[in-house]
Amino acid sequence: MVHALKEIRRLLKPDGFLIDIHPIRKAPLIKVVQGADVLFVDADPGYDYDESLMHADDALGQVVHRGSYVIEGKDEFEVVTYSSSVSELRDYWTQYGAFEDELKDDAISARQSEMYSKADEVIQNAPGAEITYHERARIMRLSPNPSQ
Repeated sequence: MVHALKEIRRLLKPDGFLIDIHPIRKAPLIKVVQGADVLFVDADPGYDYDESLMHADDALGQVVHRGSYVIEGKDEFEVVTYSSSVSELRDYWTQYGAFEDELKDDAISARQSEMYSKADEVIQNAPGAEITYHERARIMRLSPNPSQ
């Protein structure tokens, strides 16, 4: 990944910059909400990309530490996916991951199914409730260091 960041730097115009956006290394939360009330919350048992995010964070840290880039600004924000039902959310994630080559571990799939069953039970007993998926992300604006 460091090589890719160096190549991006080479391709940038003199006044160009790199915007990096990626999830932070924390499991997303699944919540069932009814208005302002949170009726159910659990971490996504399917969160399995900590290692790839660690590599991304390390690569960015290396190029900044070496002076290839200067961080002009950074912030965190939350990406929220809203669904009216568990089945709607699961259908969304099925379509989203339709081209993934890696199969999910059976134990993880079982834990996810159990969590979604609990969430569905809460929704069935709370008229107007919806299920939301909350993922934290980081955005950084990096400029090539002109002295490099």
